Amino acid sequence: MKIIQGLNYRQWQQRNTDKFKNLTVSQQKEARAKGFFNRGWEQVQKSWNILISFVNIVNNNVVTIFEHKLNKGDLIGAINQSTYEAEQLENIVEQKVDKIDRLVQKATDIFNKTKKRFATYETAMEYRYNDQTTT
Repeated sequence: MKIIQGLNYRQWQQRNTDKFKNLTVSQQKEARAKGFFNRGWEQVQKSWNILISFVNIVNNNVVTIFEHKLNKGDLIGAINQSTYEAEQLENIVEQKVDKIDRLVQKATDIFNKTKKRFATYETAMEYRYNDQTTT
């Protein structure tokens, strides 16, 4: 039996179902719109992350997977969870930095094109001015 973060598939599913049932109908619709789907390992895990935001609003004593591991005394599981979360954040940050780099490069390209056009226009205007003053 496959166990992820100390819980098997059915335990993850049951925990999600229990928390989902405690949400209001409008919150359930919103959770579904955000991608809540309680079937398949990846979806069940993603669904838990979606539920956490809703459940924390409704019930402040709900714990994250990290806190759940600590409460169970599973220090290694808690460390693995925090490492996993840190890696996910690192990936998100890398994506945002790449996007910012692309935007900066695009802005630099636009600036350089504009600068060249202005320099060409300025040169043409000086040439035209010089022609007019000599005649």
